[in-house]
Amino acid sequence: MAGPVGRPRVLVFDLDGTLIDSAPDLAQAINALLAELGRPPLAEAAIRPMVGDGSRLLLARALAAAGIERPADGVFDRFMVHYLAFAADKTRVYPDVPETLAALEARGHPLGICTNKPFAPTERVLEAFDLARFFTAVVGGDSLPQRKPEPEPLLKAIAALGGGPAAMIGDSANDMLCARAAKVPGILIPSDYGTPASEADLKLARFADLPDAVERL
Repeated sequence: MAGPVGRPRVLVFDLDGTLIDSAPDLAQAINALLAELGRPPLAEAAIRPMVGDGSRLLLARALAAAGIERPADGVFDRFMVHYLAFAADKTRVYPDVPETLAALEARGHPLGICTNKPFAPTERVLEAFDLARFFTAVVGGDSLPQRKPEPEPLLKAIAALGGGPAAMIGDSANDMLCARAAKVPGILIPSDYGTPASEADLKLARFADLPDAVERL
C-alpha cells in the first residue's frame, strides 16, 4: 500500500466502464439526436464498444454507424444537451464500488478521477450517485488539450492529489496505455466498453478485490 516513505498510494480511477455503467444513458442521448436527424436508433449493444475515447469520438462513431459521415455544425452541442438531460437516468454504479472506495479512503489513499468524459457530465454523475465525496481531484476529457491514452490528464490528477506513488484503475486499453505512458502501475477491471486491454500490471475480476490488489503493488 505505502510508498518509500510510508505514504499511501495515490489511486486514480477511470469512470465509464470502471465505476459506472453509463451506456444506457449515452445510448438514450445518441438516439434522441438521431431522431432529430431523422435516423433510426442504434442498439445499446452497438454503442457500448464505441465508449471510452471521449464524447466527440463516441458521437462520430455513432453517426457513422447511422450513415452520417459529415454531420452539420452544432450536432455535438445538441448531443451534449441530450446527454446532460439523461446523464443520471439509467446509469448505474457497478457492484461494490461505494463500499470499496470507502475502504480505500479509510486506508488513507488519496482518490481521483481521470476520464475522457467531459467534465460537466462527469461532475453531474458523481454528484447524482453520491460518489463525488470520495474524490478530491477530477480531470475530465475537456480539462486539458490531451486525453487518455496520453499521460498528461493522469499526471495532472496525480499532482492534484499530492504526487508520490500512484496507480491507474480502469477497464480498457486506453487506461492501461495511459498508466504506462505516465510510468505508474495499471490495474485492469475489464468491461465491455472500448478496446480490450492486452496487458496490465494487475487484472481483477471484481471491484471488491481492489484493496488487496493495491497492497500487492
